[in-house]
Amino acid sequence: MVPGRFSVLIGGFVMAGCLALASPAAADEWDCDLGFYAWLAGLDGTIGVADNSNVPVDATFSDLAGFLDFAGAMYFEARKPKFALQTDISYVKLGETRQAEVGASLVDVDLDFVQWIWEVGGAYRVTPKFDVWLAGRLYSMEADANFQGSPLNEASETWADIYVGASFRTHLAKRLVASARADVGAGGSDFAWFGNVVLGWEFTETFTVGVGYRILSLDRETGSGGDYFKYDMVQDGLGIAFNFAL
Repeated sequence: MVPGRFSVLIGGFVMAGCLALASPAAADEWDCDLGFYAWLAGLDGTIGVADNSNVPVDATFSDLAGFLDFAGAMYFEARKPKFALQTDISYVKLGETRQAEVGASLVDVDLDFVQWIWEVGGAYRVTPKFDVWLAGRLYSMEADANFQGSPLNEASETWADIYVGASFRTHLAKRLVASARADVGAGGSDFAWFGNVVLGWEFTETFTVGVGYRILSLDRETGSGGDYFKYDMVQDGLGIAFNFAL
């Protein structure tokens, strides 16, 4: 799992970038966006850990919502006429309490799952509306079981992929904006792909609310025996975003 102090550093880096690029000296050169979003994703695929045991998963967001402890996501993008820089980070924690036999007694065991996704990328701006992207994504997942604060079992996996893709953004009307992005990649994953479509309404020159659909497919299989790990999963669902132009 990405340590808490690392996430604070990421957030600090993003905010520092906002302030630096939005300074008076650079105001005529950079267009910057800072956004916060919620992704109401479900899961469909296969997860396997240890001894080649694969478990099918088919859960909608409503199925997962009851286990949601916390979720948060943010992005930052800075654009010049010919290139752009971007970072995106999301965090999800799911939790549940179940009864299990410890010794000769039934006790409550806390089950937790934590997922981080962090993306950093750059783009060449072919036109003011169309960009070609090269990006890297880091994935970190951790599952553990605890009894009265003491760990009973835990497993974690971290890997990264390199992506190439493209994005398109245009105004459909004076205040109605549409954007789309798609990319494919590999690295730690055998194959991965991502897509995002958003329709937004510009309430002011600096504040936009968007709704859209996002999908992320990851296929990773590594190790054997007790070190075996498989994550062949599609996460997809609707989302809402709040964008601030700086």
